[in-house]
Amino acid sequence: MHSQGIMHRDLKPENIIFKKPNSMEVSIVDFGLATRIDEKEYLFVRCGTPGFVAPEVVNIKDLNVHYDAVCDVFSAGLIFHILL
Repeated sequence: MHSQGIMHRDLKPENIIFKKPNSMEVSIVDFGLATRIDEKEYLFVRCGTPGFVAPEVVNIKDLNVHYDAVCDVFSAGLIFHILL
């Protein structure tokens, strides 16, 4: 998804599902807050699920500031930490 220029912005355990029963293949779902990385203006600037949102998204003071796909990497790190 990042290689296609899209950031999810709401990664959390509930948005990662197994493709088939008894399989370890997973899919990311719920792209309701997803946007293109190079978007000039975000429709929702501060978005995501509390507890899984990257600090650069939560602490935005200027609503014209842009962030990138690193916010999804932060959320994925939190998910892996919880799984461990």
